[in-house]
Amino acid sequence: MTTKAAAPTAAQRRDKRVRVLVVDDDDHFREGLAELLTAHELDVVGTAANGKAAIQAAGTLEPDVVLMDVQMPGLTGIEAIRGVLDAHPSARVLMLTISGDGEDVLDAMLAGATGYLVKGTSPDALAGGIRAAAAGDSLLSPGIAAKLLGTMRSPEAAPRALDGAVLSDRELEVLELLARGKANAEIARELFLSPHTVRNHISNILSKLQFANRTEATAYAIRNGLV
Repeated sequence: MTTKAAAPTAAQRRDKRVRVLVVDDDDHFREGLAELLTAHELDVVGTAANGKAAIQAAGTLEPDVVLMDVQMPGLTGIEAIRGVLDAHPSARVLMLTISGDGEDVLDAMLAGATGYLVKGTSPDALAGGIRAAAAGDSLLSPGIAAKLLGTMRSPEAAPRALDGAVLSDRELEVLELLARGKANAEIARELFLSPHTVRNHISNILSKLQFANRTEATAYAIRNGLV
C-alpha cells in the first residue's frame, strides 16, 4: 500500500524543506512517524508499506530522503535500497529499525544506504538526522557504529591498502571517524581541521577507493580491516 502526494513542482523544488518518503509495514507506526516528521517541519511527500511500493513511490515522488524499515514482508528494506536508488538516484536512503545487527548494517551500507538509526532515536535527533542525510552526511547511531566495528573487525585483520589505493595517515584518521558514525563537524573538531578540509579528505578517500559515497567506502574499509 502506498499513499502518494503530487509530483514536485518547480516552486516546491526550491523549497528548503526536506522531502521525505516514510516506508514501514506497521500502519500505525508509519502514519504516526509521518505526523511526527511533519510536526518537525519536514515535508512528508508520501508513505509506503513495503519495499516494492517504496521503489515505485521513490520514482514518482522524488523524495530527498527515504526513511525505511529493514524487516518488511516480501522485499525487505535492504533488498529495496538498490531499487530505490535506481528509481531516484539522488535520494538518500536512511534505515530506521529495531534491528541493530552488524551484518544488517553493513549490508545496508554496501547497498547504498546513507545511514542507519534505531527506532528509539529521539524525535529531535531523528529530524536532525534526516536533514543531515539530505545534506550528504552519513549517519550511524553510536551503538550501531560500535556493533558494526565489532562485527567486521577480526583480531587478525591487518590494515592494508584497498585494490592498490594508498590512503595518507590523515585520510585514515578521517575514515576511522567516519566508520564510528561521526559527522563532518565532529571530525573537524576532533582532528582540529576546518570543515572544508574534512570535505576534501573525504572526497580524496572516495576517489582513491572508487566509491560513489562515503558509506560504501566506510563499510568496505571496515570489512577489509583498514580501520
